[in-house]
Amino acid sequence: MNILIFLKQVDDVKIPLGYDESTGTVKKDWNVPMLNPEDRAAMEGALELKARLPETRITLVHLGPAAGEQLVRDGLALGCDEGLRVWDDELDDLHVQGKALILARVARILTFDLIFVGARSRDTASSQLGVLLASSLGLPCMTRVIALRVEGTGTVVATRRLAGGYQERVESIMPLVATVEVSEGQGHYATLPAFLAASEREIPCLSFSEIGIPLHLVRETESRLSFGRLSFPTSRLKYIAAPDSSLPAFERREKLREGSMRKRAAAIVRGEADDVAEALFQTLRGEGWLDHLRKAQV
Repeated sequence: MNILIFLKQVDDVKIPLGYDESTGTVKKDWNVPMLNPEDRAAMEGALELKARLPETRITLVHLGPAAGEQLVRDGLALGCDEGLRVWDDELDDLHVQGKALILARVARILTFDLIFVGARSRDTASSQLGVLLASSLGLPCMTRVIALRVEGTGTVVATRRLAGGYQERVESIMPLVATVEVSEGQGHYATLPAFLAASEREIPCLSFSEIGIPLHLVRETESRLSFGRLSFPTSRLKYIAAPDSSLPAFERREKLREGSMRKRAAAIVRGEADDVAEALFQTLRGEGWLDHLRKAQV
């Protein structure tokens, strides 16, 4: 069984970040990189499967510059089998749509039975990579997995974490994509000889052209779904008549407070997912919560 794990490097938020007042951005040179904790959980889950199925081979793939090779070497020291880096210096930044396109191509080249990715990254927390990757490959996707086992028939049985402390047991046949969350009881440690051996391993690097992904295709893919600048609706002013001056002060304050509050009515919408989404969209548009998006497009 072949398992692919995609690793991402994020900033360690436990260390105070430096802020550049002249540019209004975080000082990148001051950040301390680390492996995304959810990606570490994905690696832990794969190593547990390998402990039960010794013929399993684990390949680590990092999409990023050479600084991320240490993430791969640390995984090799823990017991993973192969490591690979994919990058092109002409494209110094990637969004989740472009990452899914590139990693799907890498997965087709390497072949696989299972793909593990972190359920979210600690810097953007979009939780979209696994779903977009599965969509690109035409495979089922198990999300928020905290435990997983493979049965002899090639069936994957996973435990998913749900809201409110609930859990769900799901099954699927391989191949598939699983997004993994951090769970308790995980912790593999590498020995010093393993670290030294991994430090001498050469990590191959493939450019986008070598895997058959032209840069313009990556940019076109990212442009299909773009997010505008973050903004918030402006306050809507409302005329409030002055209360009767003969009233006591606390009653005048209550009158002013009541005039600034808008009473809302709750409603439950039931039906198909598309109908519910349309009703929610029309409600938000009718109340003016989407007006700032219309202005931004203009």
